[in-house]
Amino acid sequence: MTVVGFTRPTQRIKDSMDEARAMGLDVMAAPSLEILPGDDEEFKRLEESVTDGCVVVFGSSTAVEQCQKFFGDRIGQVFQGAKIVSIGPATTKKLEAAGFSVDAVPEDYSSYGLVDLLKDEAAGRRVVIVRSDSGSDVLSDGLRAAGADLVSIASYKLKEVGMCPALLHLLLAVKRRQLDVMAFSSPMSASSFIRHVEEHFGKERGDEYLRQIKIAAIGKPTSERLESLGFKPDIVPEKTTFHDMLQAIKDAFPEQ
Repeated sequence: MTVVGFTRPTQRIKDSMDEARAMGLDVMAAPSLEILPGDDEEFKRLEESVTDGCVVVFGSSTAVEQCQKFFGDRIGQVFQGAKIVSIGPATTKKLEAAGFSVDAVPEDYSSYGLVDLLKDEAAGRRVVIVRSDSGSDVLSDGLRAAGADLVSIASYKLKEVGMCPALLHLLLAVKRRQLDVMAFSSPMSASSFIRHVEEHFGKERGDEYLRQIKIAAIGKPTSERLESLGFKPDIVPEKTTFHDMLQAIKDAFPEQ
């Protein structure tokens, strides 16, 4: 059985492990990030920024959840008259469960896909991005270049989780080649884990251990972060979802 290691936000790790095991993968996982609510001022700024006919882009299902928690029953009223854009299937599912009709989803479930989707209609138009405080600049830079009147809202914060028994177990599994693949689902998680490896074992030895196993990245932004750190991913799915990354890993090890 293929053994995959990954780090996930604390609030997502159990569901992610269950999904991987249901797909027939053996799993070693550790928390990497903790999801914290955004500041009240950000949600107030969000409400003030939404205008009739504007575009609101939800960059993750967590962004939707945090808006639900803050606005409660008023959430529909807050976004009334806006074009609702979702980054991908999980976010769309969360939006629809909250009572929204999603107007558009990019073919490529990533910041790059969102830029391609919106660039032709962005000029002079208010575009509100709802995401984490750690989102890449790809989306904001791309939409500004297309002429959008851009507002970026940090609806939640991502805080790195320090060393813990599960993370130490995962680091040792990398050293001992007990993993077939180490999978990364965000640029921040990739940076955090590689830093932990290099701090624990030393940069030269830690990088050597990581190069003994395959590296998977959920999509282009994560791939770019890994490459900037010296690691070219071996596995990248066509669609930027956690499920598709797991499936790509399974496909890469058909006999295990």
